[in-house]
Amino acid sequence: MKRKTLFIIIVSLSLLCSCGSSEEEQQLLNSIEQAWQLGETALPEAQAHAEGLRDSVRESSEYVRQKYDLLTIRLRDKCDMMPSSPDSALQVTSYFEIRKDDVDKERAYYYAGSAYRDLKDYPRAVSFFLKAVDEAEKAGDADTLIWQNALSQLRFLYMLQLNYEEELNVALQAVALAKASPIPPAGGVRRNMGWYLMDAASAYKHLNDTLRCLQYCDQAYQAIQEEGFPAKYGDVLAHMLTIYSNLTIPQHDNLMFLQYSGKTDTLLQHLAKLPEGQRPYNYELSLALLHEHANRTDSAILQYKAYYDKEETLSGRYEAAAGLQRCYRQKKDFRQAAEWGCLLYDTNDSIIAQRAFEETQRAKDSYIYYRDKEKEQALVQRDERIISISVMAGLALLSILMGLTAFYYYRRKALMEEIVSKDRELQERVRELRQREKINRELTQIALMNNTADDVENIIAQFRKAAVGQARLEEDSWKELMAAIETLYPGFHEAVQGRLQGQLREPLLRTICLMKIGMKPMEIAQVMDTKKQTAWNRVKRAEAACGDLISPSLSAL
Repeated sequence: MKRKTLFIIIVSLSLLCSCGSSEEEQQLLNSIEQAWQLGETALPEAQAHAEGLRDSVRESSEYVRQKYDLLTIRLRDKCDMMPSSPDSALQVTSYFEIRKDDVDKERAYYYAGSAYRDLKDYPRAVSFFLKAVDEAEKAGDADTLIWQNALSQLRFLYMLQLNYEEELNVALQAVALAKASPIPPAGGVRRNMGWYLMDAASAYKHLNDTLRCLQYCDQAYQAIQEEGFPAKYGDVLAHMLTIYSNLTIPQHDNLMFLQYSGKTDTLLQHLAKLPEGQRPYNYELSLALLHEHANRTDSAILQYKAYYDKEETLSGRYEAAAGLQRCYRQKKDFRQAAEWGCLLYDTNDSIIAQRAFEETQRAKDSYIYYRDKEKEQALVQRDERIISISVMAGLALLSILMGLTAFYYYRRKALMEEIVSKDRELQERVRELRQREKINRELTQIALMNNTADDVENIIAQFRKAAVGQARLEEDSWKELMAAIETLYPGFHEAVQGRLQGQLREPLLRTICLMKIGMKPMEIAQVMDTKKQTAWNRVKRAEAACGDLISPSLSAL
């Protein structure tokens, strides 16, 4: 590429004109590094320091100017200034790729990835973050904080792609790296440890590993407590409050609720101390969940409605609508529950459509990315061919052309295989979204069967008669039983679905419902008209996966 060739010439001339850095240049480099470090702990001071270096840098060498440009890119990123294009980051990256300095390349790759992330070009963002990690692993004196941040950004992007296994992998790498860093002297603590631990907790939550999620959440709480609960952790504290509220519901486990109630109170106090303009976006939702799980239903309804009215994202509105539906069901106000159920259903359809669009867009971005890479390779090959023509004979030229042709077909085949692979992945994700849509439709239909609330005992009595051969069941009787159980235990079917996910089948669901109303395996075999051994096998599987959800039963009714 011509631009890359120009960089080579510039760097070569710079090295020829100066055998080493002058004392003044070294002072500038030290000042730039000082501003770089200040950007992590004192951003306004770092900006002022960088501004004071501007005139001196303009008269210095190309290397100093490029280091300064990288510093300004970092400070803009710290200020959340959205880039209009990745050109500045790519220009600095091209320069440091030629100099072969591992730390400079690591930093340049990271901020190139950040630019593409802000521009929502996720395939290129992942590529540059992975390059930053590779350079950090190779460098003996790597910028460890940039290394950790690159892993954290990869976790976020893998989460957006629903690739939870890779999300957990890079999150644990970041935690291990943070723990391996030296503790500051004189009783200091490791900064930012809470973020990396909460990244791991979130990954375990996405994989439905409740135990490890709470373990890492507790470690993050301890790390943030050691730092004195600084305001920078606002988003993390609200997310932690949500996890504790969701995973320690008093109706399910009173002992666990008491164990974590002190932590939830502490988190709430620190979040409430923040000025309203500095509170995290998920503060109101976390507060509403806490009210709901503490049986303060009216307060939860007010908080959910306030959050729903001001929230602009579909996912946020979905969470608020789901919470309002649960609260109104808890209050037996089934008309309001039905209205919010309809809104929940519509929002869910919109989320499914949006995710399908995003998956399609990512597949398109990946195609464009590999297409552009092939064009770039073609330009590099063209420049090499032009240079070779001037110095090589016809036979050498023929050999190069043959090699280029073979390489072209190899790259073309690899690209087509990549496109086919991405297309298959997209189709699989679309199928997954359709399955979730089907499940959500069925759960919403059950939640809206409000007329079942007045006839719960009769429905359950009908099944008990069937267990002793005194009644006959129709197919609709099972829907009535599921609705009756949902009326008595709101959220039961959703909790069961969360435990078993794609492994849930109709016979197993019916077995779980019969166990919930207190039936024994022999009675279940009679009601479902199946063999005793089959009924026993289903009961064992249900107890293994959902034992705490099934007990206590309705045997007393």
